[in-house]
Amino acid sequence: MLTSEENLIMVPYDFTAPSDCALQHAIAIAKAANDRVMILHVLNSDSKSFMKKEHLSIKDLNDKLQILANDIHRKSGVKATYEMEEGSIFSTIPEYAEKSKARLVVMGTSGIQGMQHITGAHVLKIAENSTAPDIIVQTRPIRPHGYKTIVMPLDSTKESKQKTTQAAAIAQLFQGTIHLFVAHESDEFLAKAVATNIAYAEKMLKNHNINYEIAKENPKGKGYVKQILAYADKVEADMVVIMTGEDRGLLDILTGSDEENIVNNKSQIPVLCIDPMNAQYGSVFTW
Repeated sequence: MLTSEENLIMVPYDFTAPSDCALQHAIAIAKAANDRVMILHVLNSDSKSFMKKEHLSIKDLNDKLQILANDIHRKSGVKATYEMEEGSIFSTIPEYAEKSKARLVVMGTSGIQGMQHITGAHVLKIAENSTAPDIIVQTRPIRPHGYKTIVMPLDSTKESKQKTTQAAAIAQLFQGTIHLFVAHESDEFLAKAVATNIAYAEKMLKNHNINYEIAKENPKGKGYVKQILAYADKVEADMVVIMTGEDRGLLDILTGSDEENIVNNKSQIPVLCIDPMNAQYGSVFTW
């Protein structure tokens, strides 16, 4: 079991609605997992311009962040702290996640508005460099039951094992069900690799008493990503799980634009992103 100092969920925060939403998701997870929340504000050129426009000082920002942390503890019982660090969001957020030993990062994607312009493309770039898995949200509040319905695309890559481990941990925390959405492969070699990954996922989920269902891509249907999102809508998913980054494996189906489409999905389903080279191998939360 991790010590209380290590049970930390980090939330990059820029005073926008999506970052407020990310904070609410993090609080719900922290309550379920007995974790604490750390709010990180990155002081960069965007935030300095915002401060100048709004006539805010560094002290004003510190005061706002302290009040926010105090309110979280008072209203939810979750311990919360904050940090302010000067730098680039692309390097500072991943670096601080590693420095603080955060085991999960929850980020809001805010489009072109707000202090730091954390768009879908930007948030994915940050996630790719993170040592911890990242949950990306828009403005859809976390549902009262948390993440009970989790859709996890499953393809032919060996990296899918890491994805299964992380998704299983989230599912166990919220007593949820994982829906394995299996990619269709006409190539015999790739089809065999997919079958191996299904067998691995089923064994792990059964061993940890996690409910699961299997759905398959229709080879005659629309593209794989469109089918994933349509299925997620159909089952009213609380989360979709994807691999990110260039090191997912040569056989991985999703491209960078696919990842961005999933993160920016119209139903605003939260997306758990795992980079195979940087994510800690093992569960987000202890079994």
